[in-house]
Amino acid sequence: MPFVRESMYKFIKDPGDVRVGEVIRRGWVRGDVGILGVPWDGAVGTRPGSRLAPTRVRSWLYTSPMIHDGLSIVDLGDVDVVVGDHRETWRRVEETVAEALGLVRELLVIGGDSTTSYAAFRGLRRTVNGGLAYILLDAHPDVRVVSEGLTSGQVVRWIREVDPGAFIAVVGVRPHSNAPYLLDEAKKLGIQVYTMDYIDLHGVENVINELAEGARDRVTHVSVNLDAVDPAFAPGVNSPSPGGFTSREVIRLIREMTKRLRPRIFDVVEVTPPFDINDMTSMLASTLLLSAMWHG
Repeated sequence: MPFVRESMYKFIKDPGDVRVGEVIRRGWVRGDVGILGVPWDGAVGTRPGSRLAPTRVRSWLYTSPMIHDGLSIVDLGDVDVVVGDHRETWRRVEETVAEALGLVRELLVIGGDSTTSYAAFRGLRRTVNGGLAYILLDAHPDVRVVSEGLTSGQVVRWIREVDPGAFIAVVGVRPHSNAPYLLDEAKKLGIQVYTMDYIDLHGVENVINELAEGARDRVTHVSVNLDAVDPAFAPGVNSPSPGGFTSREVIRLIREMTKRLRPRIFDVVEVTPPFDINDMTSMLASTLLLSAMWHG
């Protein structure tokens, strides 16, 4: 008999070291946590390639130790995107997310550019009658005003249009990487902006407390654009900006935030594998997904 076995998720034969790939189920089935990929980057204006992220991030997630006892994880596959047609792609993401939320308690979405987060929020809005909260970790407020064309730099503006009453906060903004008018636009739109200077001054715990208060009694969507992390720790992103979170800081922030807010959707966006170094960014994104899983 040939020496073969199923595709492996670890090389050391330690039966006590169970990896995510060994316990995850695949298919359109019920579970505690669902994983959905969106291989789309049609709105990226600088460094394309985030359409490759779902596959790359999954490879690290599947090989990660399963640290959540009793939690059932299902991989729902990827949204069937339409290259060159952003409206149809977003419609498919919206409908798929809305249906997926009926199968799982928490949906983890792997983008794609940040417009995939916008489309996922539209899916959440379809399923919830009450108030929503959208909390984004990002170096930029994403409220651009453009004369023509498509850019992911308008995502937060679009989310405000989807739900004028939602609590929206952007955490990790760097003023030195943004045109000054963008902060004014965010204020006009009622977006709570937390700069890195504010976070350094007041501390992560106080910021989490403020976010929890803003999201009180609301169904929450948490999004992480990996450019919120300093490029020393996450070089493979669409729009890198110096002065961001360290990997340790963002892991702690996501772990504590999701434990308290229990988001219905958690996503990672704008991981750009062609610009990564030794898979640092994909590995971090997979760690954030694992850290974001909360127990009922």
